[in-house]
Amino acid sequence: MSTEVFNGPVGEWRGAAASKGAALTTTASRTLLPAGTKTVQLIPRNFSTAVVTRFASCPYLMVLKTADALATFTDYSVEANDADTATVVDLSSLDTYANSDAVYIGAHVPFRGLAVDVSAAVNANASVLTAYYWNGSAWADTSATDGTTSGGATFAQDGNITWTVPTAWTTTSLAKANGLAASSGLASPDLYWIQLRVSAALDSSTTLSSIIAMPRSTSYAEITEITPMEFGVQQGVGGTAAIEHLTDAGTANLIINCYTRSSGRFVKLT
Repeated sequence: MSTEVFNGPVGEWRGAAASKGAALTTTASRTLLPAGTKTVQLIPRNFSTAVVTRFASCPYLMVLKTADALATFTDYSVEANDADTATVVDLSSLDTYANSDAVYIGAHVPFRGLAVDVSAAVNANASVLTAYYWNGSAWADTSATDGTTSGGATFAQDGNITWTVPTAWTTTSLAKANGLAASSGLASPDLYWIQLRVSAALDSSTTLSSIIAMPRSTSYAEITEITPMEFGVQQGVGGTAAIEHLTDAGTANLIINCYTRSSGRFVKLT
């Protein structure tokens, strides 16, 4: 396991959301933080009917793709979390689990789903997505709802893949969960892992701009126009990748300012 240094901006303030703030409604949405973010300011404004802005932190995801039952893999963690649409998670021709293909997505805390931004290279092949979790002894079906499906094809559009957080979900290393020897070289951390499987191979050109974890709890923290908030974050596994936000009623905007004090440092499996 090695460490990748992301040579992002150092010592500057940046806006993570749109100019004048992310547009908020009563439906939750999410904003990724720029790589290297150390401090976040949340400033609610422009309330219409709304009384408070609600928010929660989205855990940083480790994202691995394999085509040979984890004998080898590609680590797309940075690409999934870096708020850069120019870097992508490449799922082109991802095949079935029976043919040894899968995507593994893990975080240090449980999460209730994945908000997926599909790039221009969408999947057009009919295929059903299934999400499994580790229950301590086996991979079990989460019975997920796939909002990326269109015309019978998963990853055909932007959408949320959601499930009820399983009470039996436990942390594990991928080596242990997949019965691999300790000498296999797969020194993945113990995380809450989701295993994504497809029922048929995806299109030969299928890429995702980002994958954001949806926080496990919707018991959101709340702030008003007169109580902006500033707090520190860390990125990489065990840290924060994005902010989930919404209003209690009506609409509002949320300015999300980020300060980068040093280059981002991420654990990357090789």
